[in-house]
Amino acid sequence: MTIKTIEDVLFPGIGVRVGKVEESSGKLVVEAVSIGRPGRCPDCRSSAMRVHSSYHRRLVERPLGPRHVVVRLKVRRFFCDRRSCPRRTFAEQVAGFTERHGRISVGLKQRLYAVAVELGGAPAPVCAARCR
Repeated sequence: MTIKTIEDVLFPGIGVRVGKVEESSGKLVVEAVSIGRPGRCPDCRSSAMRVHSSYHRRLVERPLGPRHVVVRLKVRRFFCDRRSCPRRTFAEQVAGFTERHGRISVGLKQRLYAVAVELGGAPAPVCAARCR
């Protein structure tokens, strides 16, 4: 596998384009934009055709070396145009990276879950704090 861009290092196989990376007090702050196709309504599963607005989400990502990584991800809100659907708007989710209402990335969530399963009980939170 050849690494060509910063996206290949930070977000392999995920529909995200990195705009800027800054180091701030021992943290890497990554500004990124979702570049995937429009999402589907979580209620009726119809494809979105119109963008309502956009906003920034703040996600904690897996560490990169000794540095903590925080991602400011710009995502879109879409209209659900199906009249029978009770939902009027919804936010897109980046497959393999975000979940609804999540403040940590899917990758970090999987890592923390693996630590909890392996260690269980009292040692897990101590070790997980070092992983974040």
